[in-house]
Amino acid sequence: MTRSAAAQCIWRCWAPLKCKIFAWLASQYRLWTSDRRARHGLQDTASACYTCYQEEDTTDHILAGCVYARQVWDGCFRLLQINVQIPSSEDTFMVWWDKARKFIHGKLKRGFDSLVILTAWHLWKQRNARVFNRNDQVRSETNLVHLIHDEIKLWKKAGLGVEGLDPFVRE
Repeated sequence: MTRSAAAQCIWRCWAPLKCKIFAWLASQYRLWTSDRRARHGLQDTASACYTCYQEEDTTDHILAGCVYARQVWDGCFRLLQINVQIPSSEDTFMVWWDKARKFIHGKLKRGFDSLVILTAWHLWKQRNARVFNRNDQVRSETNLVHLIHDEIKLWKKAGLGVEGLDPFVRE
């Protein structure tokens, strides 16, 4: 049995189960992106990213490499005053997450992991809103950052993370 480096940061965070399952699938490259559908013969070729139309639609691109995603990460970290490097266009999502966690200390890691999973979840939902033409759900980078911040506040009010999410909530 092989242990995954991502297991602890995914399963021990305060995110709801649906977000944890999503993060686990993303860490295992099991999301149904166009490159995965092409590998399985479900479409001829991989299509371009639905948020930037610049590169191939892959898990790593959607969650870390896309210009849209990097702007969302930057907005979240600026809003919450977290001093962490945003993903570069060459980073894989899991490698970037592991590097970023090293700058977060002690009890704050679970809160940071929860924020990362929530942000990745919303980036995936934005990609799907564009893929399936749900124009009423498409958000700009700034609106998505505020939506993420509002949701982390709701998580805290619901009792997830108790004081562990305090540094990640701004009133």
